[in-house]
Amino acid sequence: MTEAVGKGELTMGYTNPFTSSTGLNFLMSCLLRYDRDNPLSDTATKGFLQFQANVPFVALTTVQMRDAAERGSLDGFVTEWQLYQGDPDLQANYVFTPFGYRHDNPLVACKAATEEQRQILEQFAQYCDDNGKDLAAKYGFNGKDDYVCELPQTDGKTLLAAQSLYKKNKDTGRPVIAVFVADVSGSMSGAPLNELQASLINSMRYINSENYVGLVSYSDDVTIELPIAKFDLNQQAYFKGAVEGLQAAGGTATNDGIIVAADLIQKELQEVPNAKPMIFLLSDGEANADTVDFSDLKAVIGGLRIPVYTIGYNANIEALQQISGINEAASIDASTDDVTYQLKNLFNANM
Repeated sequence: MTEAVGKGELTMGYTNPFTSSTGLNFLMSCLLRYDRDNPLSDTATKGFLQFQANVPFVALTTVQMRDAAERGSLDGFVTEWQLYQGDPDLQANYVFTPFGYRHDNPLVACKAATEEQRQILEQFAQYCDDNGKDLAAKYGFNGKDDYVCELPQTDGKTLLAAQSLYKKNKDTGRPVIAVFVADVSGSMSGAPLNELQASLINSMRYINSENYVGLVSYSDDVTIELPIAKFDLNQQAYFKGAVEGLQAAGGTATNDGIIVAADLIQKELQEVPNAKPMIFLLSDGEANADTVDFSDLKAVIGGLRIPVYTIGYNANIEALQQISGINEAASIDASTDDVTYQLKNLFNANM
């Protein structure tokens, strides 16, 4: 499978190895396929680079990959057995092939857990011993008991090193050109804009300094708050200042903001032609002042193959998902998720 992907004969996706145990399992399996004795060697890294060059995107969730597969963008993707077992559509359209290390989701207490939290975990563990196994089997866990892992044993230190190797090499030496598009319309006033500013500032440290970043805001009109430049210490300071200075008022021209961002990226690609383009849209999704309609936006963004990752603040999530779905990007609902944590994961996976 890795050989077929490396040759461009098969298109597949996998989940972010920083947040997904299945994604990390796949990463280790991929590295060990190229060097069974040392998954961190130059040989393993070279093989991973060849493989990764033909992976269209690393996903945040299995649902993102499944939707991409339904639209014909992927031939296959990684998933857990219990999800496959419980989804008739997956069973009808895909064959499940076990791989890598068996992982049965152990219950782990972090060092920071309080005594009360540890007692709760202990009680939950006892409940699982008494009742959980039967329930787990009912819902698809604990299956494939005859599966035997063929990979050598590993340890936590190696897993952390593999994550670092992925972060450094996931773009196969290509920098990212990203424009953040911030909604500063009147409906974002107050808590939504405050949360947008805080989550961006708290998450920006997870963006590699070798990438190129710019910032656009929009309400009735579109403003280029920060032209695209390499995300060095100076650009990081300018970016933080520009985010802190955002103020909300007026209507919502979301599509117009995305088109301006795409134009900035296309101009920057003339200077950095091997870069990967991305747009991050931060909005409540309620567009009402666009001069560009969605069909035209879809044609432009789809034709340029620029993924638009959407982060919704008290948002019309369906509207944002329409935009992110144009090129198989992820959509985050900041009202239900820890948005700083989700942005960290998004940047670790993509930037």
